[in-house]
Amino acid sequence: PGVPVLALTATATPGVVEDIQDKLKFGQKNVFRKSFGRRNLAYIVMKDENKYGSILKIIQQHPGTGIIYVRNRRKTREVADYLRKNKISADFYHAGLEPAERERKQDNWIHEKTSIMVSTNAFGMGIDKPNVRFVIHIDLPDSPEAYFQEAGRAGRDEQESIAVLLYDESDVLKAQKNFENSYPGLEVIKSVYQAIGNYYQLATGSGKDLSLDFDINEFSETFRISPVITYNSLRFLEKEGYLALNEIFNVPARLFVTISHDDLYRFQVENPRIDPFIKLILRLYSGLFSDYVNINENDIAKKAGIPLETVVKTLKMLDKMEIFSYLPARSKPQLIFLKERADIKNVFISPANYSERKAEAAKRLESVINYVTGYGRCRSQSLLSYFGEKDSTRCGKCDVCLKWNSLDLNDIEFEQISGEIKKSILNKPLTLQEILFIMGRFNEEKTIEVIRWLEESGQIIKKPDQRYTWKRQFKLFS
Repeated sequence: PGVPVLALTATATPGVVEDIQDKLKFGQKNVFRKSFGRRNLAYIVMKDENKYGSILKIIQQHPGTGIIYVRNRRKTREVADYLRKNKISADFYHAGLEPAERERKQDNWIHEKTSIMVSTNAFGMGIDKPNVRFVIHIDLPDSPEAYFQEAGRAGRDEQESIAVLLYDESDVLKAQKNFENSYPGLEVIKSVYQAIGNYYQLATGSGKDLSLDFDINEFSETFRISPVITYNSLRFLEKEGYLALNEIFNVPARLFVTISHDDLYRFQVENPRIDPFIKLILRLYSGLFSDYVNINENDIAKKAGIPLETVVKTLKMLDKMEIFSYLPARSKPQLIFLKERADIKNVFISPANYSERKAEAAKRLESVINYVTGYGRCRSQSLLSYFGEKDSTRCGKCDVCLKWNSLDLNDIEFEQISGEIKKSILNKPLTLQEILFIMGRFNEEKTIEVIRWLEESGQIIKKPDQRYTWKRQFKLFS
């Protein structure tokens, strides 16, 4: 009590800012906030099916250091190889690389031995390289927050820089599909839980603290549930405390001597046939009496001159006799039962862990899709509005503003005319002449200019009967 608390966040919407203060029980709401605006950064969205070709053009037009963000690990290598084949200095980075390799790649990029890093979102936390001239996304980001942070790694030296997002129609469809798969129906989640119990032949009321190998592909094939649905169902079961999925692969074998030095010595004297094996173990590995130590059964087999199977069998026998605690090597993820297996009727998924999370995720996805498909508003204004800055001015340099600048209209005129057009055709399609009649108080040439711009930018659509209608924003839930 009495210790001052400061909560810091790089990107938070107004709702999250309130939530942070509520959860930390701030006695008095008190927020220090700097504008999210970056005047030196131009946000560009390009609808493009030839993404690789566009990447080359961007790099040629903006020489210097850059980052290219992709969604999966395979694509990091694929894009980096493509760039290198085109004589561009590039490397790839993702969380699956060994720590030493990640550090080497990062250092090469920081010290400009490598110009471009192609990465998943694993690259960037803590990176504060000032002269990044461009950041390119070739997949839709997970949220406006993620995009703002990743794009914001460009131009930290306050020199002119660009953030480019490349997308096509398939990206939007894929994002919708990923969202649906991320939130399986409640009955589906329960059925996955029941299938897991059956998979391990666990009786209701048993299984607590069991840790078992889990091959998600084998399980999915056995019960005809897709691996993606299985994985996302497990996420919700984990949040509710039923199960935990440990996805660490290739865990080495571990060994711990469970009895004292004196008791082990007596055991060796009483069992001369196994004494050489125990002596070899004690020579090869130190610290066995104080904690688990990583061991290699193959090395033991070679040193002892016996088959690997004999080593494993002997270690298991000593484990059973409670001389050693032997944890064999694992190459599969582990599924841990945190509670006894529950009857399916009693499996409960709370609204906070499902419905509320799903609704928030839907809002984020809608915001991302509306950001990339909306050509009627300055990109910077769109992002700033998401973070609560409703009165920002146009940046003048994003792809939308560059088109807007070609109009012989000031901002106020454009807003007035486009606002009236939207009001007129939002619920009832109208012909050009009908729109011009309604817009009689405005200059006809300027009205036609705004209509043409709105049509070219995809904000209004001309139907086969020559009537115009306003394109509605993307909504994941109606």
